[in-house]
Amino acid sequence: MPKVRITVSVEVDLLNHAQAAVQAGVCRSLSEWIGQAMAEQMAKDARQAALDELLAEFETEYGPITDEEIAEQRQRDRDASAALRQEGERRLAEWQRQAAQQAE
Repeated sequence: MPKVRITVSVEVDLLNHAQAAVQAGVCRSLSEWIGQAMAEQMAKDARQAALDELLAEFETEYGPITDEEIAEQRQRDRDASAALRQEGERRLAEWQRQAAQQAE
């Protein structure tokens, strides 16, 4: 794909981070790093547009999603997340217990 030279202004912290990524070998050049970031943003924008379209189709068929429904779903998500965390902690503790027994 053809490339175009541009001039941009960025915050110093962003530039420092990008230059550190180049120095660490994450990418070959600052241009490559910026190009990757722009490609990731483009993909994110495409996902957001697809989600917006799906949401519009859903709301056309079923009506607007209410604030109450959003709050209820957030609570279900928090509850599910807590349950997964607890299960993960339980599994980790069991794995650590078994590793300690094997080490004895």
